[in-house]
Amino acid sequence: IGNKIALFEEDVAELYDFVIDMESFKGDLCYVFRIVPRTNLTAGEKDKVVINEMTTWFNTATWEIVARNYDLSYKAGVYDFDVHMEVEMTKFEDLVVPKVLRYNGTWDVVLKKRERGAFTATLFDFTK
Repeated sequence: IGNKIALFEEDVAELYDFVIDMESFKGDLCYVFRIVPRTNLTAGEKDKVVINEMTTWFNTATWEIVARNYDLSYKAGVYDFDVHMEVEMTKFEDLVVPKVLRYNGTWDVVLKKRERGAFTATLFDFTK
């Protein structure tokens, strides 16, 4: 993929719109930072897009990440993938750690059978 996911590098950032808003997430008011591809991309620019959407919810009081969703896809000559991930965070002592991971994706590499995966993982009982 090279640097196609380096969203804050100038040549990659110009492919995306960056949107800041506020909305409720599980009953808590959050700042929301959403990154989506620009709607007016040329065909050549669309070929450079890997992140279809990335949304991050931040706690308005602490700025800690509450959750993040990723929607990624890419088609290259020898491989392709289409993956969606949702990550909910929680506090453990002074750390922000993943609490729930949801994954649904498919990927393929030439000469290999397509692979699909879907799971939800709940993480708990952290120790330091």
